Amino acid sequence: MKWRHPLLQLLVLLCLGLTLVLSGFYSLQWDWSRQGHNQLHPQTLALLQRLQGPIKVTAFVPDLPLQRALVSTLLDKYRQHYPQLQLQFIDPSQEPEVARDLEIHHTPQLLLEYHGRQARIGTVNEQLLSEALTRLSLDNQGWIAGIRGHGEASLRGSKNHELGSFGKLLEEKSYKVIELELNDTGQVPDNVRLLVLAAPATTLSAGETAVLLNYLERGGALLWLAVGRIPQALADYFGIAFLLGTIVDAAAADMGRDSPAIAIGNPTDDSPLHKSLQAAVFLPHARAPEIMDDKWRASPLLRTGARSWNETGSLKGSIERDPRAGEQRGPLNLALALTRERKDGKQQKVIIAGDSDFLSNRFLGNGANRDFGLALIHWLSDNGQLIDIPEFTPADQQWRWQPARTATLASLFMFGLPLLLVTLGLFTGWRRRRA
Repeated sequence: MKWRHPLLQLLVLLCLGLTLVLSGFYSLQWDWSRQGHNQLHPQTLALLQRLQGPIKVTAFVPDLPLQRALVSTLLDKYRQHYPQLQLQFIDPSQEPEVARDLEIHHTPQLLLEYHGRQARIGTVNEQLLSEALTRLSLDNQGWIAGIRGHGEASLRGSKNHELGSFGKLLEEKSYKVIELELNDTGQVPDNVRLLVLAAPATTLSAGETAVLLNYLERGGALLWLAVGRIPQALADYFGIAFLLGTIVDAAAADMGRDSPAIAIGNPTDDSPLHKSLQAAVFLPHARAPEIMDDKWRASPLLRTGARSWNETGSLKGSIERDPRAGEQRGPLNLALALTRERKDGKQQKVIIAGDSDFLSNRFLGNGANRDFGLALIHWLSDNGQLIDIPEFTPADQQWRWQPARTATLASLFMFGLPLLLVTLGLFTGWRRRRA
């Protein structure tokens, strides 16, 4: 049979036409690249599965094909999994009034709109876009209020022991952070979704304690960073007690920490935050909370290893456990999650951690402290399903050298090349004198 036969040509054209028609109804793609360049990150896909309703993306980009293609390529990946995403391009130079009204001062810039909320990003990449969508999907519309008035570690403070960096991080995640004096209000406002009691230096008054307990009776959530003064009425209310002394942990030396008073916390297997942590949490000068009764359903979130104990003596010089002083060998609790059913049928949540320094300006960047702190807030504010989209780069686009190779290269540029130039200069001068 010859290819020039009219019937064969007609069949070929018919197959091509049907293929084009079907491609308009069905979109199938395969990514055969080893690093999955054309796929979205698994956490982005999990985020898109939770979203409901249309997403409008307005891209303020000049009418330049290459720049717009970068935006379209990225957004097309999202639309494959979330068809309700709409993309519109605006050239600020062609529509200056729109750009001025929306305060668009540079390009590229993406304006995202979802459920009446807005977010902007100035760099077009998957990490920032997914983080913006995560912030827009936050269900938390209430305030996070840090109790103040007793020398607490402030969510606005800039000193080393305060929590200002963590407070800014929460605001970047679209949480609303305020500070609250219980004496001024007489009652915790209804729009407060989460209270934070962080290391009070002085005792809460009877009236303030009553306000706090009333808030809990109404089903409020609490993050209690239990160092400093311990309100005994609060500890009794939760049915917990604290071991005497400060936790010391020999595992800290294995991680390059000089101080024995840094407890290394690892999540328990049944912790609701277990999947949020990829590394250990460092808790300096922590105390160990213990469950005394079953007033609440309690489960440990973080525990130390077997080489830890609660040191009741001095932390200077040689330290060893003294069982006669009530010093208990680890594992010891570092943080507890308490839950009970509220009157409306929902779950009331409280977290008690035996340390506040792990969220302080000084230690927030250590280990998994940042991730653990965010996971606590997400869980307490009923945004526990949210996850932070990490910064990721395909493996074949990363350049990782061993420390020895890096040191060799640095030595070559710092010493080898200068020595070579000096040698060449001396040799050239010697040749000229000989000539």
